[in-house]
Amino acid sequence: MVEQILHYFMFNELEIAGIVFYLLLFLIQIFFYFNYYRKPYSVVCKRDKDNHKPVCPKPKVSVIIASENAADELAENLPAILTQDYSDYEVIVVNNGSTDESETLLQSLQLKYPHLYITYLPYSNDITFGRRKLALTIGIKAAKGEVLLFTEPYSRPVSDQWISSMVEELSDEKDIVLGYSYYSRTKTFFNRIARFDNHLFSMQYISMALKNKPFTGINRNLAFRRHLFFDNKGFAAFLNLENGEDVFINQIITDSNTSVALSPDSFVESSNDRYSLWKQVKKSYSITKKHFKDKTPINLFGLETATRYLFYLVLITLLVYSAASFHWALLGIAVFFFVLRLVIQSIIINKAARYFQSGKFHFSLILMDLLQPFYNFKFRTNHKNRATGRR
Repeated sequence: MVEQILHYFMFNELEIAGIVFYLLLFLIQIFFYFNYYRKPYSVVCKRDKDNHKPVCPKPKVSVIIASENAADELAENLPAILTQDYSDYEVIVVNNGSTDESETLLQSLQLKYPHLYITYLPYSNDITFGRRKLALTIGIKAAKGEVLLFTEPYSRPVSDQWISSMVEELSDEKDIVLGYSYYSRTKTFFNRIARFDNHLFSMQYISMALKNKPFTGINRNLAFRRHLFFDNKGFAAFLNLENGEDVFINQIITDSNTSVALSPDSFVESSNDRYSLWKQVKKSYSITKKHFKDKTPINLFGLETATRYLFYLVLITLLVYSAASFHWALLGIAVFFFVLRLVIQSIIINKAARYFQSGKFHFSLILMDLLQPFYNFKFRTNHKNRATGRR
């Protein structure tokens, strides 16, 4: 009986090589989940226990929004920004050549909220490339605040303590605060993928910043001291780059000057009911990351994606091979480590997703796990095809 059992656990050299490679991929995947995707939530738990923040003077804050034909979004989201519980702040909306009802809406809101300042970038056929950089520059030059806080027309803070929560993370050493933004939930399929993708990406840039290796942030929720813009000559070095304003952020963040806001009061909710909007966000990042000063984070998380797909590929290979050869021990090993990874992944992802309001990913986790890299590749490929004139 014992000999029969041991017989099932006899492997040839090819099978041993397959098991070793499979286990290596498993360990790499688990490393990423514990070391990066779990990191922000674990820091939150530790901060909740310590829960001590020094009381610092509150600087004047300028909230800057560049808006183009987003009257409906502004009508829905601006009131939450204009009613913040913060003593000294202004909201600057740069009307970026809008042809909808944005101007009328903003003027009506200005009557009610005197701390709303409206400025314009007139529409012009001569200005197509770099309009957003120009609009943001106009807003920054108009700002009177020491701290610039950026968001988008389709985003709104979830709390009236948003500005306070972001400013709390500034200090004498920290001049930049990376905030978090989640996508609101809809019933569309792409929305679930977008929320999963946004969650993973957010855990990536937040965890790297917590490890003192920041590499990017998001314009939906980002703050930095005004002097950084002028000390670095604004977007001058990136005028010829599409999405150069995002590259600017990568250039000014350092290991020592960047902090992260993790309080729920600092969160921003962004509407994502249009596939085209998510596609544009992903396209912007695809363009931006090519110009990062350090490609290490990009390559690092590229490794996670590659080993993820390899893990599934080797899993399928082992399942087919073991079933065809009636090698049930090999089948059991393959299934055991797949289930173990899935359980670890589900616990880490869903605990963090619950706190960061990204939704739940239980039954759909495997599907999201496979589709998320596919959509990133699809958007990146579509952009390259357009850039080279292919369809």
